[in-house]
Amino acid sequence: MKRFINILVVLACIVPGACMKDKGNYDYHPINRIAIKGVDSLYILDYGSRLTIRPELSFTDGGKEDTANYSYAWVQNRLIGYTGAARVLSTRRDLDTNIRIAYGSYEMYYRVTDKRTNVFTDAVFTLTVGSPSYEGWMALCDMENGNSRLDMVSRRGPLDIIYRNVLDTVRSAFKTTGTPSFISVAYTLIPPGQGTNTTFIGTSTTAALLGRDSLDYSGSSNFNNLFNVNAVKPVDYTGARIYLRIYAGILYAENRLFRVDISNLSVAVNKQDANTALFKPSPYVALGASTSIVFNEDNKTFLRLTSSGASCLTIAPGTLFNYSQPDKDLVWMDFSTYNGGEAFAVLKRPADNKMFLARFLTTGLGQNYYDEIIATDIDKAEHFCVSPEYGYLFYSVGSKVYEYDFALKKSWLMKDYGSKKITIMKFQRFLSLSATGVNIALYTELSRKLAIGTYEEGNPITSGVLDLYTVPGINGNIRIYKSYEGLGKIASLTYRER
Repeated sequence: MKRFINILVVLACIVPGACMKDKGNYDYHPINRIAIKGVDSLYILDYGSRLTIRPELSFTDGGKEDTANYSYAWVQNRLIGYTGAARVLSTRRDLDTNIRIAYGSYEMYYRVTDKRTNVFTDAVFTLTVGSPSYEGWMALCDMENGNSRLDMVSRRGPLDIIYRNVLDTVRSAFKTTGTPSFISVAYTLIPPGQGTNTTFIGTSTTAALLGRDSLDYSGSSNFNNLFNVNAVKPVDYTGARIYLRIYAGILYAENRLFRVDISNLSVAVNKQDANTALFKPSPYVALGASTSIVFNEDNKTFLRLTSSGASCLTIAPGTLFNYSQPDKDLVWMDFSTYNGGEAFAVLKRPADNKMFLARFLTTGLGQNYYDEIIATDIDKAEHFCVSPEYGYLFYSVGSKVYEYDFALKKSWLMKDYGSKKITIMKFQRFLSLSATGVNIALYTELSRKLAIGTYEEGNPITSGVLDLYTVPGINGNIRIYKSYEGLGKIASLTYRER
């Protein structure tokens, strides 16, 4: 009871005070506001280049700039798509420095702070640091004079810039002497890859790996130095092809197949079962996630090759067709991510020129389709590819591009290029399509685009065009997505991912 009375006394003392009039003297002044002009929203430059930005500043209090009252900071906030700690590049009013931060696109801001009040203003912008060879479409072109040229549609932030002879642009030591064979990209531990996204390039005279960012080259990354010590190395890479996935792949050269292992190139593996003799393989390979399909041209048989296999293995008979096709030639084959991943193979029966389509798992454990192809001029087709989204088979005859729907057994003319020559047609198989990939949205979209390379006969130097088409469902007409002109005659095409 005594404690309760004491509490009432304290409250009686406090409450009257709470009702008293506040006699404080408050003098309000407007805050000095800072305005920043002259900072663009985007800057694109090569690694090591000098970036100079001289902002225009103004203040509502009419004051002058001075380091006594104001501080400045140029801040590298984070690499877009990632989290990370901010880093101050400079504390000077103007930015005038050589940029040597890792390749990529960054969120940046310039901050001016009034030190008297700690009120600050930011000018936000994007800084893309890279090189012409950092990311984009790589086109190995045929100059029709016995030599090649590597062109690139370089993605520089939101811009696409064409570089003819990008190797010269980035001062790479690699020389594209010889006719073009292949250009491809994969993650590898083979030097100079060291686990990164690395470019594989091959001409008739030379095959090599090029550096990650600037396509640098040294003799140590020549294929001659990368084979297993027991391998009989190819000498002539004319017509060579390479099929790559993350840390693995298959090289076709001089009628032999070699595994592209995690850290080297294997001995020839085009042997069937326990046989020691080498068979003649088709240059077409369906490279699966862990098992691939190859074709023995000597006995006209599909075989499977595991990621560590020393030879190619016979496949047990299927439910729709026999994996041995002695009366048919393999015209074309590739792996498609359609329907969870399948091998698509086009065969031709010379006796009557009839064409057949086979779809099956690269493990050899399942067949999904086998039937004759009923399509316009299919027996004259020169290039093939498969839509990973709809499974449509695209093929070209002369200057015409057709789409074949195997479910309806019907073809449609999609594009006629007239006098132009079609040199390549494909859907790019992207490696970086994991859920955590920074560019997953872009790469997923590009993986569904039909890429067609054309040129004007007699002008292989600058008449090359790369067209990207959107493929609609229900056999709708393909629609142009992007077109890049001024390239060479494209012989091999890939996309350099980041």
